[in-house]
Amino acid sequence: MNPKETELRGELALTRHSLPFLRLSLVTLLAGVVALVAGAAVAAQPKLALGAAAAAVVFVLAFRAPVANLVLLIFLTAIVPFEILNRFSVGGGVDSPGLLFSDLFLLAGLTWAAFTLASEPLDRRRYRSVLVMLVFLVIVVIEVLHGLKLGYGRSIVGQEGRVLLGLGTFLIALPLVSHAATRSRLFAALAVVAFALGAWGMLQWLGHFSFGLAGDVGVRSGVRLTSGGSGQLQGGAFAFPVAIIVCFAALTLGEIRSWFWRSLLVAALALNIASCIVTFERSFWLDTLAGLLFVLVFAAGRRRVKLLITLLVAGTVIIAALAVITPSTLTTAQQRLNSISSYSSDDSVRYRVVESGFVYDRIRAHPLTGSGLGASIFWGQPWAHVPPKTRHYSHDGYFWLAWKVGVPAAVLLVGLLVSALFSRSSPAEPELSRSVRRGAQGAIAGLLVATITFPSFSQLSIAPVIGLLLALALAPSLVPRPQRPLTQQAARLRLIES
Repeated sequence: MNPKETELRGELALTRHSLPFLRLSLVTLLAGVVALVAGAAVAAQPKLALGAAAAAVVFVLAFRAPVANLVLLIFLTAIVPFEILNRFSVGGGVDSPGLLFSDLFLLAGLTWAAFTLASEPLDRRRYRSVLVMLVFLVIVVIEVLHGLKLGYGRSIVGQEGRVLLGLGTFLIALPLVSHAATRSRLFAALAVVAFALGAWGMLQWLGHFSFGLAGDVGVRSGVRLTSGGSGQLQGGAFAFPVAIIVCFAALTLGEIRSWFWRSLLVAALALNIASCIVTFERSFWLDTLAGLLFVLVFAAGRRRVKLLITLLVAGTVIIAALAVITPSTLTTAQQRLNSISSYSSDDSVRYRVVESGFVYDRIRAHPLTGSGLGASIFWGQPWAHVPPKTRHYSHDGYFWLAWKVGVPAAVLLVGLLVSALFSRSSPAEPELSRSVRRGAQGAIAGLLVATITFPSFSQLSIAPVIGLLLALALAPSLVPRPQRPLTQQAARLRLIES
């Protein structure tokens, strides 16, 4: 062995021994800092220490099991009612939202994504998408400060900021869908979440849960423009169309051979269809139809015929099942659907038009900077004898977004979603991956339709899901790449080790 090889071997051994030492030193230092802070917290406030311990566990989970962290974030926001989240929050109360567990999962996931994306090879499309999302999130933080500076309610500012920052789930999901192993685990976990979502919807409906204080759970009594409607399902309503579209695309285009996973997806699809029907919200029905049509139109020729036949058969089966099992529900759904033709005399349409007029005036007043998160409008409905009051809400999601954060930021986000609709896959991409991508694109298309009359961008129950759909739509094709030739030094090191 010549002296150069001996020196090279020594450097290699030194590197192997020094890296664990450096990692151990860093971990020891961080552990010392955490122990010091935890000790001070215990002495000052035990509840704060408990929250810090929970945060530490969540951050460890985000770095050790990022797929589980992402799935728990989706589960907590899309299924668990806000009242329960807030009850176990840090510093929260009935009228004062605190730090939710979902916030911890989001912050931990974003921290992990910051380290991961820095070393992740990104193509031009995904690089631009990450940059656009980062700019949007920075604007959201600025608008939070803007709203606080203007003296808006801190709880409203915090809640709206929490929702918009939830769109940053895109940054957490993108590295996970970029690798075959984590992508397959994510698909499996999301199938379970879709089943749980549909089951939760039916549990609310069959259990006759009362309408929650936060308006996000249970059954609201009565159905407008119908003769016998008894109630409308609320909990999970925004996510039902997403689950239907993605599950349908995976079942019909994914060529799933496993009996277990196919059965689970069929059950999830059936439960979410049933749940979506009993929301009796026309916007969500149109959302679902638009997403399914998107999947149908952009499918290949032969697959398009298969999808069309499947849709027709499924529609016939659903109508027949409703007619036999619960004819009153079918009658209510039919009356609700027929009411679309009478939009000119529909008070809900008039309400939305007048509301949008007030919001539009606020947009014109601050088109570039927005009015800030927490901003409100003051108006009433004299035709319905409803007195004016302060409102932070707008049914048109696009107007709401431009009103709060400004037109440029709204264009950034909406443009990113629209561009994801036309993200192409490779012919060599696995069928399941391609089908989920198409389903995610269809779900985004449906949400873009629903956002005209329902503010998807202001709902915590759907904002992280939108970020996830965006990552699935922009995911790389995972085509095997040829291995790069070894550098001369790496080849020499490998020769020495052998």
